[in-house]
Amino acid sequence: MKVRRKYWLLSVLSLGVLAFGLYGCADESDDNNHLTGAVSPHHVTSWQVRSGPVEQVYRVPGTVTADDRIQLSSRITGFIQQVSVREGDTVHRGDLLVEIDSAEVDGAIRAGEAALESAKTDLEDAQRDVAKYRELARQGSIPADTFRKSRVRYDLARSQLVEATAAYETAVSNRRYTSIRSPVDGVVIVLHKQSGDLATTGAPILLIESQSSLVFQTYVAEKRVSAISVGQKVAVELDALDQPLSGEVLRVVPSGDPVTRRFEVKLALPDTVSLLPGMFGRARFTIGQVNRVVIPRSMLVDRGGLRGVMVVSHGVAHFRWLRLGQEWPDQVEVIAGLQVDELIVADPPADLFDGAAVVASEQRTAIIHE
Repeated sequence: MKVRRKYWLLSVLSLGVLAFGLYGCADESDDNNHLTGAVSPHHVTSWQVRSGPVEQVYRVPGTVTADDRIQLSSRITGFIQQVSVREGDTVHRGDLLVEIDSAEVDGAIRAGEAALESAKTDLEDAQRDVAKYRELARQGSIPADTFRKSRVRYDLARSQLVEATAAYETAVSNRRYTSIRSPVDGVVIVLHKQSGDLATTGAPILLIESQSSLVFQTYVAEKRVSAISVGQKVAVELDALDQPLSGEVLRVVPSGDPVTRRFEVKLALPDTVSLLPGMFGRARFTIGQVNRVVIPRSMLVDRGGLRGVMVVSHGVAHFRWLRLGQEWPDQVEVIAGLQVDELIVADPPADLFDGAAVVASEQRTAIIHE
């Protein structure tokens, strides 16, 4: 009886172990099926990398500035009575800007008038003496030397009249310099003097910029200046404008800065309402062509803040970080990171990860920027 019970327990245990094993195999089969579904290959379109000629662009920063900057100063010395403008004011040609006290000029004019009248009187007197002594000398009533001295006095009086006339005309002409007017249409940029200050000859009073001729001023490196010529078309990208401007090289100053080793270049800009002096931007000079790979922007992926592409090799996709150069709306230039004839994934899906199995459905040639 005991033996029969013992065999019955062993049979029950054996059946339990068998059932557990079958259940475990079923779970393992389900797990294997699940893993098999996770690593199913991605069907992608591959592109074959090709290189071609791309314009080599030299970008350099610069600033919009007025080609006509006029610094006004006084030609006479006197106290400033009135300054009619402030920084930022728009002025027109002929507008009154500064008035200088004319007391000193008026005094010089009065002194010139008196000196002129005295010189005229002296000349008239000398002229009468010459006429009188000429007749007496011819009659022999006076020595010839007396007549000669009267002629010398006459010549001297005439010279004094010329000098007095010039001094008077100079004093009168200085009168118009007491009022300083704008020589151009423009904007007041800097005021060096205020009402009550002493204006001296040659000392700057204010600075005006003419906005009728705005240029883009930049400085290029000495190794690039030989590739730039007057009349060359240049794209100018300003931070304040959405679209680049079409500029043209206006002049290249053939003397470089001995410290920076850079040469000044000015670009003519088109008439634009929103263009103002002081705007910052960059000039894009085309200086030649180089062979580069250019790929569509849609091929780029971001991985941890790095931009690159998914390269296909032996049925597996690998992330490749790229060093990019110029960028266009639909394409980017690849400076380093890709080799010719490599395959990359076009329009990579968001779930494509590094090391994923892929099946390339077709091959296309990467677009080359014209």
